[in-house]
Amino acid sequence: MSRKATWQDFSDSDPLYALLGELGEKKVVNGEGEMDEDRLVEYIERLVQPGVAKPKDWIEVWAAMNIPVTLAMHSLVVSSIIEHGVRSEVGDSIGEVLAELVKGHRAKVKAVEDAVKTVFEFGCDEKDCIARFLLLIFPKSPTSEWGWSRVGWSWKEWWSLAEKIFTCLETSAAFEALRSLLSAMETESGTYLPHQQIWDEKRLATVRAALCKYGGLQEDELAAAVDISLS
Repeated sequence: MSRKATWQDFSDSDPLYALLGELGEKKVVNGEGEMDEDRLVEYIERLVQPGVAKPKDWIEVWAAMNIPVTLAMHSLVVSSIIEHGVRSEVGDSIGEVLAELVKGHRAKVKAVEDAVKTVFEFGCDEKDCIARFLLLIFPKSPTSEWGWSRVGWSWKEWWSLAEKIFTCLETSAAFEALRSLLSAMETESGTYLPHQQIWDEKRLATVRAALCKYGGLQEDELAAAVDISLS
C-alpha cells in the first residue's frame, strides 16, 4: 500500500499545514480558471473551526488557492469567507481576516466592498465584522498607528468605502456599526477623535451627519445617543 501524502500525516496535529498541502493537490481553481465553489466552501468551513487559522494565516491560504486576479473571483471568495465565517465560532475575527487579506495584497478593496454589501444587504452585522475591518484599514497616522499605510490611501478614500458599506445596511444597524467603529478608534488611539491629527472639523462634521442620518437624530440629540467626542 502506498504511503499517504505528507500533508495527510498532519491532519490532526497541524490542520492548517494539512489543509495547505491538500490545496496543492485538490485545487479550488482548475487550469481553465474555473472555480470549484463546493470545494471552496469546504475549505473555508474547515478554516473557521476554532484553533485552525489565525487571521494572518489567511494570506498564505489565499495564495495557495491561486485565485485569479479578477474582481468577480475575488468578490466570490470574500463573500464565501464572510458568509460562512460570521456564522462560525470564530465569527468575531472575520473583520480582521478581511483586513489582513487587503493589507496583505490578496483581496481587492473593491471585492471586500462588494462582498460585504452582498452578504449584509438591508441587514445587520451582529459580529461587528464591518466595524473591525474598517478600523484596521483606517489610514495610518501618528494617532492611528494600527492602521493601513498605502500610497493613495487617505481619509477620503477610506470614508468613501465606509459610507458605501454603511449604506447597504438597515439604518439602525448602520448607526450601530459606525458608533462601534468610532468608539473603537478612541480606544485604540487612547485619545478623543478631535484631538487626533487626522480628524479635522470637516471630517468630524461628516461623521456626525452620517450618525444623524442613520439614527434618525437631530445634531443636538447626538451627544445623548453616543458616548463619543465628535466636536
